Amino acid sequence: MSVLEKIIYRSKQQPLVPLGCLATTAAVIMAAKGVRTGNAPKAQFWFRWRVGLQGFTLVALVFGSIYYDNAFSEAKKTDEELAIEKAKIREKLWIEELERRDQEMKDRQRRAELAREMMESSKSSRDN
Repeated sequence: MSVLEKIIYRSKQQPLVPLGCLATTAAVIMAAKGVRTGNAPKAQFWFRWRVGLQGFTLVALVFGSIYYDNAFSEAKKTDEELAIEKAKIREKLWIEELERRDQEMKDRQRRAELAREMMESSKSSRDN
């Protein structure tokens, strides 16, 4: 993601944070304008608004982080549970494959023993 795409993505996740930043910036600009024109009461008014808006932005950031952490941690848990479930299924399939191979080996051994017995019985019947 580019920087702009990342900013847009995060702004969509927590829309109150960029709004708080913009409002704080506007309050600082208005306070600077009040200081520049010499209107101290107006500058003081906007400086107080700046402090309040910074607090609002901070609260929005903290609660947004908590909210998204909880929302995404549930999704992560389900992903982890799915991974565990998938691993169990793979293990079960592998055990079944090993059992099938073991059964095939036992069948081959039985057939080999039967073939040996038939050969021995045919040799003994020829010898008699």
